[in-house]
Amino acid sequence: MESEEIKISKHSSGVSIIIRLDQLWKNCHSYKRNGQYRRWNEELDSVWLELARDLKEDVDETKDYKKLKDVFDGFDKEIKKIGQIIDERPAGFEELTKEQIENRNKHYEKIMEKQLFLARLENKIGKGTSWDDEDDDWD
Repeated sequence: MESEEIKISKHSSGVSIIIRLDQLWKNCHSYKRNGQYRRWNEELDSVWLELARDLKEDVDETKDYKKLKDVFDGFDKEIKKIGQIIDERPAGFEELTKEQIENRNKHYEKIMEKQLFLARLENKIGKGTSWDDEDDDWD
């Protein structure tokens, strides 16, 4: 009886994921700078999808999918409480109302918190800027 051949991909998608994440982060920064808060927020959802694929349930509390998903969803709940994100400028000579300005400031703060959460998560799962491997002996 022949043994079953085990097939392993010769290509790791790790590099592709990191390249996609890099482009998503670049888009986020561009949308933020251009005042496109809705697009910025939506792009952060794409970052979540790239990062969440490495999360598992109940493996490690700092990487637990359900707990982190609840935190992530909490940002959008807070954003919705503030009101719809409106990026369009008023037409003609109209100006934003004081309430619209306050809401934009609140949206900005919440979306920044969401981005920081995702950036820290990226580091925790080993796809970000910081690397901590206890097996490495650099001393």
